Amino acid sequence: MTRLIEIEDLAVSFRTDRGEVEALSGVSLHLDEGEVLGVVGESGCGKSLTALAIMGLVPSPPGRITRGRIAFAGRDLLGLDEAAMTRIRGEQIAMIFQEPMSALNPVFTVGEQVAEVLRVHEGLGRTAARERAAQLLARVGIPDPARRLGQYPHELSGGLRQRVMIAAALACRPKLLIADEPTTALDVTIQAQILALLADLQREFGMATMLITHDLGVVAQVVTRVVVMYAGKVVEEGPVEAVFERPSHPYTAALMRSIPALAEGVSRLPAIPGTVPAPGAWPRGCRFAPRCTHAVPECGAGVPPLYPVAPGHHAACIRHAA
Repeated sequence: MTRLIEIEDLAVSFRTDRGEVEALSGVSLHLDEGEVLGVVGESGCGKSLTALAIMGLVPSPPGRITRGRIAFAGRDLLGLDEAAMTRIRGEQIAMIFQEPMSALNPVFTVGEQVAEVLRVHEGLGRTAARERAAQLLARVGIPDPARRLGQYPHELSGGLRQRVMIAAALACRPKLLIADEPTTALDVTIQAQILALLADLQREFGMATMLITHDLGVVAQVVTRVVVMYAGKVVEEGPVEAVFERPSHPYTAALMRSIPALAEGVSRLPAIPGTVPAPGAWPRGCRFAPRCTHAVPECGAGVPPLYPVAPGHHAACIRHAA
């Protein structure tokens, strides 16, 4: 398959009262055209920050990309100016945020906001953009789209607001869609509907999708390959079947044990001891070692690279050193 995006050794730091702290530390991952990639991990592991770096939206100040490379369709995004990135955002790379009420502008109707994307990136006139916006709302399953065009975000339910965000993101048929926790604030029934819609649209448009989530159950349903992040680093990556059936990093295995469906008959789900270390307070060596029940003294000697476990499957654990 053709490589669409490749991230190499990406590091992002933030200026704080304690000095500059590194929130992403040498993240490397890739995504092929038409592929569905899941990026999972606990809150604060760097999933959303990786997405913001791809979009050129790391808040600066206080944040800055200190090293690395982000290549999209062979083009280095980190070398582009803001005008060039603005053309790429929405047109070739689009993002769905986890809280549409924050992402949508409360003082403009949803029709105006979807149509604006079409006017800016497609050059459509006001009438044509509005007609196309209605078609997009209908395509993402919003009933009575002509009436909804004139409504404001606060007049819609959370599920409908998320569908508006999806419509705006897909307005220009991007090559890459980044969905950052798109079902977090929704009830279970609506979550299933949104995931089914995203899967349907991905197949229809043939776009690559990066699904960011902390929910491994969601990942099992829709992705083909998964990247597991912990404390600003990638600790495991591989085909979703291989990672789920043979988790090769202790952190991934611990996450798998916490899924209720995989722990039937267990009265109490096992918890991972300790807490995720804060940026700027990373432990030496393997960052999961202080919480790992399999840790040995060698785990603190150095940061482990991603060792090959099987074809396409890697884990950053010394037990899997080649």
